[in-house]
Amino acid sequence: MRIKKIKRIIIFILATVLTNIAIAQKSGFNKVEDIDKVKLELAKLSENTSTIQSEFIQEKHLSFLTENIISKGEFYFRSPNQLRWEYSEPYSYIIVFNNKNIFIKDDGKVSTFDTESNKMFSEINTMMIGTIQGNLFQDSERFDVEYYENDSQYLLELVPILAEMKSMLKAIKIYIDKKNISVAKIKMTESSDDYTSIDFVNRKLNQPIENDKFSL
Repeated sequence: MRIKKIKRIIIFILATVLTNIAIAQKSGFNKVEDIDKVKLELAKLSENTSTIQSEFIQEKHLSFLTENIISKGEFYFRSPNQLRWEYSEPYSYIIVFNNKNIFIKDDGKVSTFDTESNKMFSEINTMMIGTIQGNLFQDSERFDVEYYENDSQYLLELVPILAEMKSMLKAIKIYIDKKNISVAKIKMTESSDDYTSIDFVNRKLNQPIENDKFSL
């Protein structure tokens, strides 16, 4: 596969699955005073969560469009490293991360990629798992992290350190509900300032998920 085509796929995955918002303080969040305490709370997310099932609503902003693009679908996660993003509206599109493989189904055609054969795909796989589990804040080699909170949520703002990732991403923001320590929203700013936001609704934790959800 040509390098340019791989880069387009990488950018599409990042733009589809992550998102961004404005500065945290302007959104009703304040900086966390006791970061160590928050880290202990967030550790519960990966330790106590074996599966996540959720519907999602995605809103994507592109500077050249007058209206944002709204998409809907279902999301599945099974620890330690299986993800499925299934878009149903306004089009059908599926992305599956299963251990070392990435499967993409578009217009009835399935493409498979080995994360070990491409460094950037490997980075995406690591980042996606860490984002959903909420433990990406532990990756100090790849991200600088700021911690914020309000009465109901923690907000982690991650800024890429590695040059290759910085060329595509400005920041990742992860919203975590304090009530059950689960990811409620993830956001990303691209280098172009376009952004995508995904809200997880009707979340179900630690419910069985069939094996076929992680294959195409």
